[in-house]
Amino acid sequence: MTGLALVATACGARVGPYLGADAGTSQSGAGATSGPTGSGPAATGASTGAVGTGVSSGGGGGATVGASSRASGAAAPVNVPPPTGFSFDPRSEAAACSSSAGNTASDAGVTPGSITFGNVSGLTGPLSNSFNQGPEAVQALFSAINAAGGICGRKLVLDTEDDGQNSSTNASDVGDLISKNVFAFVGSTSDADNGGVPQMVQANVPDVGFAINCNRTTAPTYWDPAGGSCDVQNGHYYVNNGIFKLAQSAGYLPSRMAFLSYNIAISAQAAQQYANAYQQLGGTICYTDYAISPASPSLSSDVQSIENNKCQGVLTTVDVTGNAKLLQALAQQSVRLGYVATTFDGYTPAQITAAGQADAQGLIVSIPFYPLNENQSAVQLYQQELAAYEPGKTPSGFGFLSWEAAQMLVYAVIANGHTPTRAGVVKTFHTLNGWTGGGALGPYTPGSTETSSCSVDVSVQGNAFVRKAPASGMYCGGSLVQVG
Repeated sequence: MTGLALVATACGARVGPYLGADAGTSQSGAGATSGPTGSGPAATGASTGAVGTGVSSGGGGGATVGASSRASGAAAPVNVPPPTGFSFDPRSEAAACSSSAGNTASDAGVTPGSITFGNVSGLTGPLSNSFNQGPEAVQALFSAINAAGGICGRKLVLDTEDDGQNSSTNASDVGDLISKNVFAFVGSTSDADNGGVPQMVQANVPDVGFAINCNRTTAPTYWDPAGGSCDVQNGHYYVNNGIFKLAQSAGYLPSRMAFLSYNIAISAQAAQQYANAYQQLGGTICYTDYAISPASPSLSSDVQSIENNKCQGVLTTVDVTGNAKLLQALAQQSVRLGYVATTFDGYTPAQITAAGQADAQGLIVSIPFYPLNENQSAVQLYQQELAAYEPGKTPSGFGFLSWEAAQMLVYAVIANGHTPTRAGVVKTFHTLNGWTGGGALGPYTPGSTETSSCSVDVSVQGNAFVRKAPASGMYCGGSLVQVG
């Protein structure tokens, strides 16, 4: 499934209260590491300049520089830097192709003046305030680019539909947007994101975002800047065990752990896969409950079972509300665990608010990107754009990964110049190797189908999430393990 003090940005917009007092601590994003100490080989990095002044992509490979050249009656030139030099700043993105001369209606969803993208997310449903963050982040990015002049003068348009966290509705929404000729899907975020996969594959429409369900992750039309939720090889499921190896190497992985999930298929499947990966590292599964109702008023009985079974830790794949119930029950029953963790759905200030600051202390969240409170240019630019163009919306893990997905898609659109096509965008994706999303992600090759291999653990201290491990950079020491 997955508060920093208010910080004034250079343009006057304020980043939301997110995560801790170290927002001014420099974290350049150039150091993904292969071990817990942060001393491993550096990943290809981003620039560390001020937010909004040029966030480099940190991706290898290469699109053609100067994709078009001016001739009599020809399209205006396009300045496409290689991925390692690509700036996420919207002014730089717009300036890479600033003229509409030569624009054509080159593919579905493309007109001389606009490109329309689709998004299907779980805006309503049993898990509240989780999946709306994806389209909010994409809309913020598109609004920032449009305000700077668009791409080749084209406005970026996002058409969003709500699947209600239902796979059948997801399928009908995807089909509806395909019938409207959207160019690609971007930033779709839902626990029901498996529903529309067959339609996207049949229509050969690129789908760029963070996948929750495994079949979306492994679909031939799917692209992600950081890796999806799982991998499938020869009919078997694989996940990366990096979150456990990070905790193990840092000395806080418990030897006896409980696993909790909702009675929702994807939540239960994820918890069981985590449990399997943990057990393969030698851990003992002391208690499981994969059938918790989102409507359950309390998790007191689960906490009692956790205590009775002498568990030392617990990992959940529930939402903010479920995590809050667990944290409150642990506090009420005076059960002290050394490891209480959840997926990055819980990486939001709303988690601390829902649980209550006192009860939320020590909650651990593993995230596949740099913490949002650190002075890393991509994470700060995301929050700046969200505050400016989606005021009042909360920064989050789902939001940031959707923003990163949209940035990778924008790069591919720019690389295609005045006549973008779906095939051309996909061809550009295939050139990206070691993409780091402006230095905020572990190096990843979008053309692979592997899961995210790099992570950072943060934990609640006071009214904020702060970095727990590794001390700097990202931990990239995990490996794929078969879990089903």
